[in-house]
Amino acid sequence: MRLESAMFASKEGLTAHGIAISVIGDNISNSNTVGFKAARTEFGDLLSEGSGAARSESMQAAGNGVQVARVRTVHETGVIEDTGRSLDIAIEGRGFIMVGDADNPNFTRAGTLAINSEGVLVEGNNLPVLGFISSTGQLGQLDIDNLNLNGVATTSAQIFGNLSSDNEITTVPTGEDADTFKEIDQSASFTAEVRVFDSLGGPRDLSLAFYRTDASEWTAVAYIDGGEVTGGTEGAPVQLGTTTMTFDSSGQPTGTATMTVTPEFNNGAATGNITIDLSGFTQFAGATQVSSIVQNGQSAGNIQDYEVKPDGRVFALLDSGTPLLLGTLQLADFSNVDSLERVGNNLFARGPDSGEIRLGAPGSNGFGTLNGGALERSTVDIATEFVELVLYQRGYQASSQTLSTANDMIRDTLNLLR
Repeated sequence: MRLESAMFASKEGLTAHGIAISVIGDNISNSNTVGFKAARTEFGDLLSEGSGAARSESMQAAGNGVQVARVRTVHETGVIEDTGRSLDIAIEGRGFIMVGDADNPNFTRAGTLAINSEGVLVEGNNLPVLGFISSTGQLGQLDIDNLNLNGVATTSAQIFGNLSSDNEITTVPTGEDADTFKEIDQSASFTAEVRVFDSLGGPRDLSLAFYRTDASEWTAVAYIDGGEVTGGTEGAPVQLGTTTMTFDSSGQPTGTATMTVTPEFNNGAATGNITIDLSGFTQFAGATQVSSIVQNGQSAGNIQDYEVKPDGRVFALLDSGTPLLLGTLQLADFSNVDSLERVGNNLFARGPDSGEIRLGAPGSNGFGTLNGGALERSTVDIATEFVELVLYQRGYQASSQTLSTANDMIRDTLNLLR
């Protein structure tokens, strides 16, 4: 190995260790950057001199130094930290949030989302967040302009629950109307309230009274306060409809149990039919209760807040308490995430070796779940970075010393020739 080669190897050592120190500096400076992924420098030796038949088999040729083979982004999940902000999201597991153009998206793990001045859900760089739009089912940006904030009349309501098989058999009061709701409560086996909405978005409460009329048969009667409808008296119940519910020996419903009611609301709202479906009730031993109510109306209102569910559904919450589905976020993944290219601003782009993009709903098919009100911290470990920094600094200093020594030896050789 010639002295010039020693100088070349030393120079390459300075370059490689300088790059490594730059990577460490970038990591440390981003130790508090949301969703940042630490990088590491991987070295490789340069091709040796004297290879081939001209070199004696008993001799090992000296190398020509070192090079940076790759600066690798280490894709591991950072610590999840609660923030309490509704549009902060953290991915627990695999996957990236898609942002930008649906035809050529970028990808990020930084979940600091917001609604911009145009009503679009965006990430920290004001790039649209991509998901399935609730109104169209197409992949695109989620825009609150697609939401209907006006009142929507209820046309159907499904009620689920259990009517206890331990209840005693009773009789349904004769006549269409009871005198008071107190009388209904006293005579019925069970009562429940169902909130629906009129055509103006106004909330209306229907009362359901359940009577066990046989071992496997119940009668349900729907009432409304007379003060809510034309010709009624406030506080007096007005009967709207009835239906019969039957169950088999195991407590499962047999057939359907529906009623269609047509309350004539007295506030100028249009009269419309409401179909009430009670087929979701069972008759098991235990408590009599309503477990859930699903109805398709909504009140008029303004957006007060947002909520992101673990499965990616994004809801706008109205001041009336009504949730409206804005859309569903989709996560992206790749067979080789190490080949994703950094493009700055916490964004990645698809690289030539990253593989085909794979889309999926959070929490399914190996994708991570979304944690609303939380952020993923940087994966940089300051202690580890400082240890690496010292090692690279020593490598840089050693390469510098080698270069200086080789330079002195060349100078000495030239002095001998004078």
